[in-house]
Amino acid sequence: MFMVQWTEKYKPERVSEIYGQEKHISEILNWINSWKPGKGLLISGPPGVGKTLCVEVIAKENSFELLRLNASDERSSEKIEKFLLDSSRTASLFGKGKIILLDEIDGISPQDRGAVNSIIKIIKVSNYPVILIANNPWVQKLRNLREYVKNIKFSKLRSASIQKKLKEICEKEGIRVEGNVLKNLSRWSQGDMRSAINDLQTIAEGKKEITDRDLEILGYRERESNIFEILPVIFKSRSLSASKKVIQSADKDPDEIFLWIENNIPLEIPKEKLPEVFDLISKADIFRMLVIRQQNWRFKGYMTDLMSGVSVIKGESHAPVRGFIPYQSPQRIRQMGRTKARREAVNNLCRKIGRLVHTSAGVARREYLPYLRILTKKKLLKPCEVLTEDDIKLILETGP
Repeated sequence: MFMVQWTEKYKPERVSEIYGQEKHISEILNWINSWKPGKGLLISGPPGVGKTLCVEVIAKENSFELLRLNASDERSSEKIEKFLLDSSRTASLFGKGKIILLDEIDGISPQDRGAVNSIIKIIKVSNYPVILIANNPWVQKLRNLREYVKNIKFSKLRSASIQKKLKEICEKEGIRVEGNVLKNLSRWSQGDMRSAINDLQTIAEGKKEITDRDLEILGYRERESNIFEILPVIFKSRSLSASKKVIQSADKDPDEIFLWIENNIPLEIPKEKLPEVFDLISKADIFRMLVIRQQNWRFKGYMTDLMSGVSVIKGESHAPVRGFIPYQSPQRIRQMGRTKARREAVNNLCRKIGRLVHTSAGVARREYLPYLRILTKKKLLKPCEVLTEDDIKLILETGP
């Protein structure tokens, strides 16, 4: 039997049914009502927050004919122009007007440079509002487009808004909820309504009651965060638990997050608090080095706790006047970028050694490479059929 997706079954029919995006809906409506030819609207933000949904529901509720094209499917300039150019000039057969919607424009192929020019052309000549959707409006290929659009940036939904929607679905499905199931689902979704609804359906399908134990089906998975989402939580949340959570759930290694925190402390922390913050970070660095030297991973927990403490030390009264902080990448990470080719060569060497001794590249690096280096220094290991002269040279260079 075909299973109806709850994201479609409980898709809002009216703007009043869309939770958490009231401000952005008002901005979109104001733009449509005051629209003038030659200017488009770019709606950007993370997946699952309702960017496309808001446009669809606004069009339906206001009897606009919606012409939609997914740019990640139709990537070429020819297809984009063919579909949209005539439609943007001719009168609407239904309703009182049109909205031209081009979805996922950041999915346009970088090789087709004419696609963005085609979109600009459509914006210039269209007799109807042109709305564009993108997850990331700052990709290089969209640079020329940005001067022709007004940008409305959607943020991740608050967990309270997501929890409200999940509760509504459970009531309509006749599902009894015990414990903190909905609270945890809304929190784990990290602002993604679509993801939260899919998770709810996964644990609740065919049941009349769900409890905290049902969350085990999901494996307590967390969403990945990039560094520019992690740092504001650490520097601005004033919450030890929130900072610790964002570090633990990130796709970045705590060592890398440590370097980012260390490098951006002067940008976020007032001068009178710097000694206290750097003292805390220096203690975190001690545990970081213990992990490296002793391979004792329990110390990484202490390191994370100390890093999270930056939130508490800063304090509420020390929030910066500036709303936007241009975080700088650590010099050590930039150095890693410059040495990427050499590191890749070492990785290839370790993989080769691993194949020879029937082990992983990691084990080859850790347990075999130091001994091969000693043999090379003592002239006991020389170029052969399996290790080239470049390999021998690289073995020597990997030493301390």
